[in-house]
Amino acid sequence: MNFKMLYKSSSLKKPIMKYYNRKIGLFVLPFTIISLISLNCSAQISAIPLNTEPKAFAISYVKPTEFDNPQLIKGLEIIDSDNRRFIQLKGGSNYGLAEDYFVQPTGKYNVSVYYMADSLEKSEVKVMINRRLAGSVVFGSNKFAGSSSHKTFARINIEKWSRIDLEFNKKGSGKCRIEKVIFTPTGAFDGKLKSLSEPKSLKLYQTSDERLFGRAMLSDFVNSRIDSLMAKRVNLLSTLKTPTEWQENQNKTRSQLEKFFGKFPERTPLHPHITGKIIHDKYTVERLYFQSQPGYYVTANLYIPTNRKGPLPAVLLTSGHSSPGKAYSRYQTASIGLALKGYIVLAIDPMGQGERFEYLDPKSKEITIQGPVDEHYYLGRPSFLVNWTLSGLRVWDCIRAVDYLVSRREVDTSKIAAVGNSGGGQMALLITAVDTRIKVCAAGHPGGQMEKNYLPGQNLIDRQIFSLIAPRPVRVIVGEKSGEAAFHRKKIEDIQLFNEGLGFDKNRAQIVIVDGVHDLKYPKREKVYEWLNHWFDKEVEGATEPAIQTEEPEALWATKSGLTLTSLGGETGQTLNAKRLKEIYKPASNIIELKERIAKRIGLSLNEKKAQLKTHSSGTYYYGDLSVEKLTYHSEEGVEIPSLLITPKNVKAESPVYIYASDRGKPTQFEDMDVPFQLAKRGYIVLAIDVRGIGETSPTPSLPLTVKYSDCTPFQWFHDRLAIESPGFGRTMLAMRTYDVMRGIDFVKSQKEFEGKRVVVYGKGLGGLWALLASIYDSRVNGVVTDGTLASYKLLITNKYYKVPSAYFWVPGAVCDFDIPDLARLTLKQQIWINPISGLGENLSSFNAVSIIGSNKNIHIVTSGKTSDALNDLKLFN
Repeated sequence: MNFKMLYKSSSLKKPIMKYYNRKIGLFVLPFTIISLISLNCSAQISAIPLNTEPKAFAISYVKPTEFDNPQLIKGLEIIDSDNRRFIQLKGGSNYGLAEDYFVQPTGKYNVSVYYMADSLEKSEVKVMINRRLAGSVVFGSNKFAGSSSHKTFARINIEKWSRIDLEFNKKGSGKCRIEKVIFTPTGAFDGKLKSLSEPKSLKLYQTSDERLFGRAMLSDFVNSRIDSLMAKRVNLLSTLKTPTEWQENQNKTRSQLEKFFGKFPERTPLHPHITGKIIHDKYTVERLYFQSQPGYYVTANLYIPTNRKGPLPAVLLTSGHSSPGKAYSRYQTASIGLALKGYIVLAIDPMGQGERFEYLDPKSKEITIQGPVDEHYYLGRPSFLVNWTLSGLRVWDCIRAVDYLVSRREVDTSKIAAVGNSGGGQMALLITAVDTRIKVCAAGHPGGQMEKNYLPGQNLIDRQIFSLIAPRPVRVIVGEKSGEAAFHRKKIEDIQLFNEGLGFDKNRAQIVIVDGVHDLKYPKREKVYEWLNHWFDKEVEGATEPAIQTEEPEALWATKSGLTLTSLGGETGQTLNAKRLKEIYKPASNIIELKERIAKRIGLSLNEKKAQLKTHSSGTYYYGDLSVEKLTYHSEEGVEIPSLLITPKNVKAESPVYIYASDRGKPTQFEDMDVPFQLAKRGYIVLAIDVRGIGETSPTPSLPLTVKYSDCTPFQWFHDRLAIESPGFGRTMLAMRTYDVMRGIDFVKSQKEFEGKRVVVYGKGLGGLWALLASIYDSRVNGVVTDGTLASYKLLITNKYYKVPSAYFWVPGAVCDFDIPDLARLTLKQQIWINPISGLGENLSSFNAVSIIGSNKNIHIVTSGKTSDALNDLKLFN
C-alpha cells in the first residue's frame, strides 16, 4: 500500500500554489470567486479543469487583480443570480459607477466583458481607462433577454495604476448585469506613458501578489492544519499490520460517531401506519409513515414484489435533492426496477423533501423556503449550536427506516442494501457505515454539503466514517461528464485500504464511471442492479431494465395533503432542536468553571506561547485632522492582520484607545460615516483591524449580500467550509478571531505613545462576540462596545426563522456551555450594547434587549436606531 500516495491524493493543495499554477493572466470582477473544492451544493456543480477560463463559480484559484473587488461608487449592487454573481444597477438607478486601479504591469491587454442581456433595450456599460473610453457593451444588441454573452476590446494600452471605471447607463428596464471582466496580456505597451503614481488607498494589499497573499491566508492556515491531520492518519494507518489492528481502528472510529454527528435520540416506538396501496401485476406499492422520533413523521413508499417466494432481500433507497423526494421519477424508476428484480424497496422522504417540507406558512400552508437544499441549509446551521447536525438527523431517520424494514416479515434481514444518489448517495454511504445491518451499498455521486457537515469538520471525518463500511461491498457510480470521478475515487481508495487491512479483496470497494452527468439515469441504475445482484446471489435477474411507468407524485402520498405538517402536525427539525436546547443548556454557575468551559468549547487556548509580534508600516495618509497609518501585525504564524491606526490631531486627554473589529472589515476608503472615523473625530485613537478571513484577508473578494438566508452560494460556502473544518484541529473561527483582537491589544500596549491608556474593544456585528470574549480572557480590556450584535443564540434555535450571517452558527455545541448573555455576565468591564439584534436581524426594543441580555451596573443598552447617535454614550468610558 502506498501511503504517501494516499496522502497526496487526499490532502488539499495549498491555495497559493493553485493561484500561481494558472497559465494565463486573468483579471476578474468579484463574481468570478474562487472556491477550494468541488462544491456539491446539490452536487449539481461540476469541477472545471484548471486550464480553462474560469466561470462565475470556477472550481479553481484565479490570481486576483484590481477588479477583484471594485468600489461600487454609485447606483450599483452585487447580486447572486442563476448560480452566478453580477454587478447591476440598483432599483430606481439610471446611472452607476464602479472603479478601481490597475495593478498589473504596463502593457497591451485584451479586455473581455462578460454580461447578461436582461433587457432588449439599449442600455450601455462603458469601460473607461483613465476616463477615456476603451469600449462599451450595448445590451439591446442581443437577440433575446436573459442570454449570456461577452465582448472583447483588443490590444488596449493600459499603464500600471491606471484608473478603471465601469459606467452604467440605463435605458428602459434593464439592470445592466456585468458578470466579469478579464484582462489578458497581448504585448508591449506602445503608447505614451503618463508615469502614473500609486493612488492613495486604505487597502494595504495593492499588488496582485499582495492580494493573493491576503486572499489565500486563511485558506492556507486552515488547510495546512487539516493536511497535517490527514498526514497523521495516513502515518497511523501505515503502522497497522494485522486485521485485528485494522478492526481496532474501526472500533475507535465507531466509538466517536456521536462526536461526529451529535448524540443520537433514543429508540422509541415507530408507530407505523399504512395509508393505502397501489397494486400492479408484478409489484405493490404501500403508502406509509412512521415516527423516527416521537411526533417526527417520516413518509415512505414500500415496493413489494408479487409472486416471489420470501423472505426477500431489501433496499433502503435514499433520495437526492429533489423536491418530490421519493416520488421523483428517477427514484421511482429505480425503486420499481429493483422491485421487478425481486427486492423489497423502502423509499423515504428526507426532511425538507416530498411530504416533509418543514417551513410552511401556518395560515396558507404554503412552503416558505423553496427547495430541499435551502431547507437543509436552513435547519443544518442552528443544529450545530445544539451539538447536532443535519447528517445526524438524516442518519437517524435512516436507522429507523432500517428498523421498519427488519420488522416486516417479507424481508430477509440478512440481505439489506442501501442505494441513493447525490445527497442520497451520501446518506447511503453514511447509513451503511453507521448501521451494520446494511450489507451492500451502491451510491451515485455521493455529496451534499450539509449532509457531509460534521461537528469536527468535513472531508477528514468523511474518510473516517466511510472506513467503517469495510469489508462490506460498496460501489460508487459516477457519470463521466459530471467531472466528479477524481474526488470520489479518493474515498474508494481509502476504503480499499481497510478492505486489504482486514484481509479482504480491496475491490469489494469500487468506483464505476459510466456515461452521463450527475443523476440516477440508466445506465447508472444498471450498475446498481448489477452490484446488488452480484452480492445477493441474484445474477439471474440480470442488470437490464424494462420500460417502466411511474406514478404521479400525488398517487404516492402517504398523507392526504401531501404534507405531514398539514395532515399530521407533529415535530419539525427546528422544534426538535428547541427541545434539545432545553436538555443541554446547563452553563456552570461557578464563574471560573464557566470561563474554562467556554474557552474549551470554542478552542481558545490561553497557555500557548505567543509568537513574536512582528509589525510593518505601509505609510501614513492624512484625512482632514486625522492621520491614518496603514500597518500589519502578525497574530500567529501565517496570520497577518491588516490594520489602520487612526489618530486625531487633538486627542482627548485621558481617553481610551479603541480597537475596532467588524464582520465587514475595516474601512477601505475615507468615509465620514464609518464608525472608526466617527470615533476619531470625537478625539479617540482607533486601531481598525481585519481579523483573519475578513476584509482584505477574506478568501473571496466580498461576501454575498444575502437576501435569502437559506441560499447555498459558493461564495458563502467558501467561508462556511473553513469555519466548519476548523474545530477539527481544535479551534473555532470565533476563537481565532478573538485571538486576533487580543493580539491587537498586544500591539497597542507595545506602543510607547499609548502607555497608560485604557483599551476599549468595539465590535461591530459578529465582532461584538469577539469583543466580549476578548474582555473576558484579557484583563487589559477596560470596556466593550457591541454594535448590531445578536443578543442570544437561543433566538436562532427557539424561533422558526432567522436572518443573521451564517458565521454565528459554526460553534459546535455552543449552548451546551454558554449563551451570549452569559458572555455579558462574565464581562465585568463596562459594556455598551448598541442596537442588539434579534434572530431576524432586527433591532430589539430596550425592554426586549434587557430581558434577554440582562441588566446590571456594567451593562448599558442603547436602542437609538442610529449608531452615530449611540456613540454619544461613549462618554461612559472617559
